[in-house]
Formats: sequence, C-alpha cells, structure tokens
Amino acid sequence: MKKKNNNHGFAKLLALLIILAFIYVTNSNHDTKVPDRPLSPDQKKALRKEKDKKAGKVSAAKNIPDKVYEDTLANDKFANILSSNKKAIYYAYPVESSDDGLFLADFENLMKSYPELQSYYNYYPDPQDSTSTIYCKKSGSTDCIQNYLFKNCSNNMCIINPYKKQILEISNKNYRHAFDKIYEYKRW
Repeated sequence: MKKKNNNHGFAKLLALLIILAFIYVTNSNHDTKVPDRPLSPDQKKALRKEKDKKAGKVSAAKNIPDKVYEDTLANDKFANILSSNKKAIYYAYPVESSDDGLFLADFENLMKSYPELQSYYNYYPDPQDSTSTIYCKKSGSTDCIQNYLFKNCSNNMCIINPYKKQILEISNKNYRHAFDKIYEYKRW
C-alpha cells in the first residue's frame, strides 16, 4: 500500500510542477497576451500601430472631403490626381526661396536614385510666385483639388492616395526625412 501512496504523491508533485512552470513561462513572456492581465498604454499603442500597418492604414492621413471631388472638374489643374492609378507627391513651394530650391534639388536627386518609386507615385512640384492664381473651373466654387492642395500642402509636402481618398502631410524641413516617409508609404 505504501507504493500506491508514493506514486499518487509523485503524480501530484509532478502536476504541481507542470502548473507552476506554465504560470512562470506565461507571465515571464511579455509578448503573451493573458486575458486577466490588462495591456499597458504603450502595449495598446504598439498593437494598434501593428493592426493599422497590416490593414494599410496611416493614422496621420486625413480624408479628402467629398466636396473636393464634387467641385473638381476634369479640366481643373491637378484633377488627374483624384483619379490616378498611382499615389501623388505634391509640393507647392515659393520660387523665390533659395532654401526651398535646395530642398527640392536634393529631394529630386534622391528620388532619381530610386527609379522603382515611379511605379508607385506621380510627382507634382508646384512652383508659386506672387502672381500665381488658384481658381476652380466650377463656377462659384473654391473647393477644387488645386485649392485644397494649396491650403493643405503649402507649408509641407503631401502624399495623396486616390484609392483611399486620403492625404498625408510630410514635413519639408529635411529632404531625407521627406524621402524616407515617401519610401515607407509606397504601399499605403
């Protein structure tokens, strides 16, 4: 009879060790999502970014208002951006600014060294001077694409995604940073 008790006690001890090992491994692995342990704010943010990336979402992108589509006629300047099969890079810059000229030259040289980006983007530099006028072809409207782009991108470079009907502003302070964002969002 003592043998049965020893075997039964050994089985209990083994089961207890297995349970403790499972608890230890589960709680020590920070990637494991345990239902009774809430995620920290940083973990929630990282999880949301990962989900957005998989879904092709960019959190900083804004939707282009329907009014822009309604008020843009086919012969408006930049109307083709809204119906293009590629994303668009738009950059309005003052012609007189030497800083913007340097930014533009460095940026364009970098773009030329990555010709595969041409299959993802059309590029629209838009030089502005003091006599530049922006007007919509639709009578009584100020919400066409040219005006919308100038209002939203006159201080930044922008990526327009016609499929998603979204626009993403990119800083024009550093040409390398702008290029890196364009390269990062090529499949957006």
